Amino acid sequence: MPLFEQLIGTQTGLVITFLLTAFVVVVVGIRLSIYGDALGDRTGLGSGLIGLIFLAAVTSLPELVVSLTSVIKNSNLQQGADLAVGNMLGSNIFNLLILALMALLLPRFFTAANLKKSHTGELVYGLGLLFIFSVAFWGASSVLVPGLQCSWLTLLLPIAYGFILWLEHRKQKKNTGNMGKDPKEQALTHLSATHFYGVLTLLCILIIGGGILLSILGSRMALPVTQGGFGLEASLVGTLFLAVSTSLPELAISFSSIRLGFLDMAIGNVLGSNMFNLLIIFASDIAMRKDNLLQKASGEHGVSIVSIFLLTLLAAILIKAKSKKKIRMVAVIMVVVYLVSFLISAIFGPDFMALH
Repeated sequence: MPLFEQLIGTQTGLVITFLLTAFVVVVVGIRLSIYGDALGDRTGLGSGLIGLIFLAAVTSLPELVVSLTSVIKNSNLQQGADLAVGNMLGSNIFNLLILALMALLLPRFFTAANLKKSHTGELVYGLGLLFIFSVAFWGASSVLVPGLQCSWLTLLLPIAYGFILWLEHRKQKKNTGNMGKDPKEQALTHLSATHFYGVLTLLCILIIGGGILLSILGSRMALPVTQGGFGLEASLVGTLFLAVSTSLPELAISFSSIRLGFLDMAIGNVLGSNMFNLLIIFASDIAMRKDNLLQKASGEHGVSIVSIFLLTLLAAILIKAKSKKKIRMVAVIMVVVYLVSFLISAIFGPDFMALH
């Protein structure tokens, strides 16, 4: 560990380590996409549902670790709450940006013809969970759930998420049709269980470990320049660098999935990660103990909430669009919304939209 600390103790070492870790995450993400599709065949769930549930949970674990660490280890409750909430919201914004980037950079793969499901359910579920979070954010009070010591409103998030999984399970049981696979995918599907799940577990560990390491490196950027960091404020780190760092697994898996022809998996991964990320608020609220996480968080995060609502609605239009021209236009609008929301948060600071 001393060697590692020495390596990331400088700005140059920090950047090099970040880039190398990002490279590993991308390579592992490509393999995990292939195994994820094979897992969909082996379990009968399909690549779309695997992306929505399994890959979404795996790629969101770094966000969970970062947010919990921010709350537990930070003696300044408001700063810890801002990092936890900012990390989650920033990741969700960046995840939706991934859809726009896929549409702009890989237009040949991002087409209505490559979609096998509408994704209407995931979009509605995501908006529903975001609405619950918004009510909890702007209606935060000091009244906590006995025992759990979290807000009554944030408790609704895991309850709603569990209901969503039940609905998706019922839906999947009615749609068990199988599509033909190429020989390579069939080979993975018919591997022995020990071999297949052993490799899948290793890939998951690597993608989670890489995401956590990227988040640590991202947090280092908040340190003063004299300590090898970049002197960035906590709120900015939570919104941008930590969020982008912990979202790199989603980025790697989504891009590799769409290039392999698994567009439904790529979209399911993004939308599923955004839903899973909202559970992080519930876990972080419990971890804070005796204080309401969202009551401590800055009102500046309201900008991010509004941005996620807008980007999710635009994502719905993007996914439903038939013509390449419309897809490209909506994707560009999503990029603009992302940039504007970031600039507003960066320029106006924590007092902007302080509505609670």
